[in-house]
Amino acid sequence: MKLYVSDYVFTGKELLKDAAVVLKDNVVLDVGGYKTLIKSYPEAERAEFYGGVLFPGFVNAHVHLELGYLKGKLPKRKGFVDWLKAIMSEKRGELDNGIIVSSIKKGIEELKSSGVSVVGDISNTLLSVDALKNSMPNSVVFYENYSLKEEKACEVKEKLESFKLDDKMVSLTPHSIYSSHPCLMEYLCSRSTLMSIHFLESYGELGFFKKKGDLFDFLYDLGLVDDVKCYKDHWDFLKRCGCLKKGTIFVHCVYAQERDFRKIKQLDGTVCLCLRSNDYITGKLPDVYGILESGVNVAVGTDSLASNVDLDFIEELRFIKRHFPLLDAGAIFKWSIIGGAKALNIKWGFFKGCMAQPIFIPSRVFNPLESILEEGDKPPEVIIS
Repeated sequence: MKLYVSDYVFTGKELLKDAAVVLKDNVVLDVGGYKTLIKSYPEAERAEFYGGVLFPGFVNAHVHLELGYLKGKLPKRKGFVDWLKAIMSEKRGELDNGIIVSSIKKGIEELKSSGVSVVGDISNTLLSVDALKNSMPNSVVFYENYSLKEEKACEVKEKLESFKLDDKMVSLTPHSIYSSHPCLMEYLCSRSTLMSIHFLESYGELGFFKKKGDLFDFLYDLGLVDDVKCYKDHWDFLKRCGCLKKGTIFVHCVYAQERDFRKIKQLDGTVCLCLRSNDYITGKLPDVYGILESGVNVAVGTDSLASNVDLDFIEELRFIKRHFPLLDAGAIFKWSIIGGAKALNIKWGFFKGCMAQPIFIPSRVFNPLESILEEGDKPPEVIIS
């Protein structure tokens, strides 16, 4: 049992002053004023942190750890289709798995050094599972599958039918609305325990089911598209494929509008922001103020090193604050903890019965959360307890 004392404690929902947290085996036993808890748990080992804020560890709800080897290799701000062309030209199948595993481990260490304790990792290989079990055991690995061609989609489906989801860390998921044939989408959605789907990241997705736009033209010219049925829109496609599932994580939402946010909220879903990735690929950002106003659950992700300069989670939070300065810092940190925890369906934060892995970040005494998100030459030091 260990008692953590700090001048500021952020529970995941609110900032407490002169507070303490009691944990045993990373499970929160109690939270409250430090004077009361010191008296209540005299036998607990004590750790004191002053001059900053104690957090329960951040939740990065969307990252592609296995793409770490692509750092610096893809074009910046050339548009989604050009970026997609570049990533498809990288022949991952020819890579030695050791290179991918090495980049996964480096990515995990970078995330941990910026205060991340849990991730929602998107994987096509499942090579991240063992590393995450050792380093971030509360994480979720989304096993992503896709194919627009019916014949290939059926092959993927047949392969997955023999795949046993006996690992609680792993959940099947489709990639996006534009990358899977309806038969595969239906199958994946029927077997998924939790879905994370790339959603309206590009303008081309809006016209895809009308067989219009640069995204459709690009995939069609490559011979990757069978005769696509016409759907009213992306929501009609998801509905007819049985993919309107409660709790789904909708990642990016760059071109989402008020109607989309309402739909996501009705599903008790999550909008996952990956703003630096959006800026890297197109320079366009989602309507974050509109997302906040909609009341939908919000989480934060760093995406991958194929579309980001690093995996520093605090820099991700600072980017949000810089581009949407009217946001309260407390709301951003809330998204980074309980927003991510809700998205991944885990009990996380400084609340009784929840898991936590305390981290401490130095800050000013006045407006401590805001000071952490202020611009600087480098992010503040993260001390992992």
